[in-house]
Amino acid sequence: MYSLTNLILETDKELFCFINSKNHYRYLNIFMRNITHLGSTVFSILLPLFLMSLNNKSFQVGKTIAIHLVINQVIVQVIKRLVNRPRPYKILKDLALSNVPKCNYSFPSGHTNAAFTTALILGKFFPLFSLVFLTLAFLVGVSRIYLGVHYPTDVLCGIIIAHLATIILSISI
Repeated sequence: MYSLTNLILETDKELFCFINSKNHYRYLNIFMRNITHLGSTVFSILLPLFLMSLNNKSFQVGKTIAIHLVINQVIVQVIKRLVNRPRPYKILKDLALSNVPKCNYSFPSGHTNAAFTTALILGKFFPLFSLVFLTLAFLVGVSRIYLGVHYPTDVLCGIIIAHLATIILSISI
């Protein structure tokens, strides 16, 4: 088991270094710095509020997103504090960093979790656009690695938590 854990962590680090390599390009940097905001706290608050202000169907969509996001973020924040995994820039040297987050813990990715939670709910209400929503959420996850603030497993677990919580909440709500 110990060697499997080491293999996962080493692969995680190598994949992180590949995605976060110093060979960043100006326009890709701008894109990644902007797409990452689709998983931010501000976006997670403003989108449901905006949707709830439109009409009855949009109100229901916004309310559902808000409920799911609050529950997901509680789960994510509890796990962050239990695991206490330092962010990559605390351990690795010579990273291409964009901005340093306020929270020191990296596992799991809250931005990725919020983006996937939002994408999954929007996809349930607007199934024709599911692929678009999920693609945007995926890009948020990649941006978190590209910007140097998360390892790939942080992003993957943020996605898994979003999926599991959405399934459980859909059954119980």
